Amino acid sequence: MTNERVHRRAFKGEPEELAKVRNFAATALAGCPVLDDAILLLDEVTANAIVHTDSPTIEVALRHVGDVVRGEVRDAGSSDSVPAPKQESDGESGRGLLIVDLLAKQWGSRRTSQGRLVWFELHDPDCAPKPAP
Repeated sequence: MTNERVHRRAFKGEPEELAKVRNFAATALAGCPVLDDAILLLDEVTANAIVHTDSPTIEVALRHVGDVVRGEVRDAGSSDSVPAPKQESDGESGRGLLIVDLLAKQWGSRRTSQGRLVWFELHDPDCAPKPAP
């Protein structure tokens, strides 16, 4: 049986909440070698949810399953197309999912009954949850 840890929290769908999201991730993944990458990716995906949806609440989850750290962001969704990285951007924004695409082991999105879920996975055998004694 695989040992799993899940850290979950809801945040307001406002840009000011991003610092709280980063702090949540830092606490949940303290001691994990992929901590910095996970914080960066979670920040990017959460920022996209805040900017591109009218979600009053954004739900963030971090899961440790085996040697995988999985970040998940749920929002109310938008009428826009499926999230995809922009290959070129001259502006100050538009590179977030390109960063996710480059750093994550894998990532994706899907519609849910309440909106959209965007997720990413990082490989980290040193962050795997330890079985209970």
